[in-house]
Amino acid sequence: MTDTARDGAGIARAEDGRVVFVEGALVGEVVEAAVVHEERRWSRARLQRIIEASPHRVEVSCPHRLEGCGGCDLLHVNRDHRAAMKIGMVADQLRRAEVAFPGCTVRTLVDDAGRTTVRAAVRGGRAGYRAGGSHEVVVPLSCTAIDPAAEELLLDGRFGDATEVTIRVGARTGDRLVVLDGGNPEDVDVPDDVLAVSIDELDAGLRAWIYEEAAGRRWRISARSFFQNRPAGVDALVEVVDSMVADLASGREISGPMVDAYAGVGIFAATVGRNCTVTAVERSRDSLADSKVNLQDRVKAGTVQIVSSTVERWRAAPAAVVIADPARAGLGRDAARTLLGCEPDLFVLVGCDHSAFARDAALLVAAGLELVRLVVVDLFPGTSHVETVGAFVRA
Repeated sequence: MTDTARDGAGIARAEDGRVVFVEGALVGEVVEAAVVHEERRWSRARLQRIIEASPHRVEVSCPHRLEGCGGCDLLHVNRDHRAAMKIGMVADQLRRAEVAFPGCTVRTLVDDAGRTTVRAAVRGGRAGYRAGGSHEVVVPLSCTAIDPAAEELLLDGRFGDATEVTIRVGARTGDRLVVLDGGNPEDVDVPDDVLAVSIDELDAGLRAWIYEEAAGRRWRISARSFFQNRPAGVDALVEVVDSMVADLASGREISGPMVDAYAGVGIFAATVGRNCTVTAVERSRDSLADSKVNLQDRVKAGTVQIVSSTVERWRAAPAAVVIADPARAGLGRDAARTLLGCEPDLFVLVGCDHSAFARDAALLVAAGLELVRLVVVDLFPGTSHVETVGAFVRA
């Protein structure tokens, strides 16, 4: 293996020069692999046997991963090297996008008890994870990757005729909620403290939410609102973004206008933007409803304005700082153009896909900004998922 792909797979070359992505292989290893998918210029293969192992390889501790569970795809890598791999994956995408970047650091999580949002398939009433590259379902007997309050529901809950279930818990409040895709909430067998609703009920106007505590505040989170996958992740992201703003916005805590784009339930508007006026732009009706609750004190004081709009259609207003936390697809040209129209001195971009982050970084650099700080937040330990935060200032 000569390199690592953007999804953590090892990269090799076939005799005909074709790139081969080998799932589960590490740089420097010699392995046997079986090709499972072919294209004209590349193919994907599955690891069969390790001939020469990397010193960074460890035994996979989870029996369900060994059974084929599609989650936690870096359990075969020791913890320290996982961080190095993620830095390398981000660096590779930035180099491909021809974006100059500073040294990258990794922010690990503190007081983390695991994921608090779990989406699972349901077979015969029981919840389980999809196998990698398959529609097969692995029903676990345990799962240490998720919060214990969520694990109890995953293992012991019975979800009737549903085809999928989303489990959401407040790790620091004790709130628990399950959302069914198909099936009847009355047929669900879960503890009495758990609220069970269906997607059909939500579509018909039913409101359901939990509360969580993170970054020193209490948050309302509706059943279909986006919230980071664990409160320790929110703690880490807010800390990283807050330090970037404090250090780079004219060398002091900002007092000028700030834009919180893709504001969600109001995380950055309520924390990083605590001492300035903020425009929070969000399109999701559920997240907007939550942000009005979570930011009500600031809205009443006139220091936060919540705007219901896509970022692309929002009319840009001058701002000293822009914070953008888009979905996996990233900003794209139209949203980047809108936010650059704010003419910020500091642009903080949060990306949950490092390829999209690198593409968006290239758009910001082309507009005259420079990437001066880069942090990987390890929001998904044990997986190849990378959360990247970059600070851009005027060159």
